[in-house]
Amino acid sequence: MGFVFRPFSRRQRQLLNWWRPGSGHEHQRFVLADGAIRSGKTIAMILSFFLWSQTCHEGREFIVAGVTSGALKRNVLLPLFSMLDALGIPYEWKRGEGMVVIGTNRYFLFGADKDNAQDKLQGMTAAGAYADEAALFPRSFIDQMIGRCSVEGSRIFMNCNPNGAYHYIKTDFIDRAEEIGLYRLHFTMDDNLTLSPEIRESYARSFAGVFYRQYILGEWVSAEGAVYPMWDDRENTFALEESPEAAVPLRHMRRFCAVDYGTANPCVFLDVRDDGRTFWIVNEYYWDSAARKRQKTDAEYADDLTAFLGGDRNAQIIVDPSAASFKAELRNRGFRLQDARNEVREGIATTAVLIGNRQVRAERNRCPCLLREIHGYLWDSKARDRGEERPVKDHDHAMDALRYLCHTRTTRFRRAGGHDA
Repeated sequence: MGFVFRPFSRRQRQLLNWWRPGSGHEHQRFVLADGAIRSGKTIAMILSFFLWSQTCHEGREFIVAGVTSGALKRNVLLPLFSMLDALGIPYEWKRGEGMVVIGTNRYFLFGADKDNAQDKLQGMTAAGAYADEAALFPRSFIDQMIGRCSVEGSRIFMNCNPNGAYHYIKTDFIDRAEEIGLYRLHFTMDDNLTLSPEIRESYARSFAGVFYRQYILGEWVSAEGAVYPMWDDRENTFALEESPEAAVPLRHMRRFCAVDYGTANPCVFLDVRDDGRTFWIVNEYYWDSAARKRQKTDAEYADDLTAFLGGDRNAQIIVDPSAASFKAELRNRGFRLQDARNEVREGIATTAVLIGNRQVRAERNRCPCLLREIHGYLWDSKARDRGEERPVKDHDHAMDALRYLCHTRTTRFRRAGGHDA
């Protein structure tokens, strides 16, 4: 199905036309569209960048970057190609060369997720750049990208959702907008005319705490203190021994096992039952090789997992994609595996909503390590001061397994309090 152009909001039209003579902003070098999720900034940004580059330049090279190559394809290229098809404009996607040709211009494609990603830009002379979700880029990539745009009349297009108050996009771009020649457009969900009131309300219920302020209100605010302050030891736990009848329905629920694999670090298994709304964590396995003075092999961990699940091969094992050797061992034994979604901030946001909705509950007598960790799971104040938003990396292995479970097996509708299909 082709792209269908819908009426643009006032804010989207400002983004589409900011570079045109007479807009009042055509002499500024940077444009930044930031704000709430689903606010319509990405589609308007893609179209604005394409129209500007095709109108103002011929035979030039441009930088188009996403957090990863996959995210760039999903968030930028496929919508762009749909729009070009709808407009009847030919293009050529040269995948092997990492390039798209439109008219006489060439658009080189980059993923910015690697520490040395900026090295790929060296040697380029670009007429402009587009950075999708720029707040997730390493600073080194943004600096190199800007430095490569040395052609007369070059422009830098960036969009993103807000991050912390000390993030470099906030401190070095937004706060210095007039000094560096940046035109900032702040978007809310009201700027996306395709969203119904019901959908907006559903998204609003899908986030809590600092993530509500960042993703829904579009504020640049920092996370402080406990990562999951909404956890309640009474509301988020249950006891099978105190309520034997509760064990009966658990047998009829879907079963998952979330795994945070470790050799030098602790290895954690969480035995989970899912009724479509709530994750019931009925048991945990926690092997700390440093405390026990002995590391286990993949085969030993696989033996332990088999015993932990009572020989059940129907439970789906959710495991960090990087645990390649352990996954191979489990596959050889007939386990059903699913790679965990491992985005930390997004995973924490999902987990926080489920905890606040009391859709995560742990067996209070069988999960001591999870309960101990969740109360000590804190945002890293030193990282915050550097503009990063991440938890302290210490005693967090059950927290990683919990995040894998929640983020991998949850849709927005479960986060909003409904049932997951």
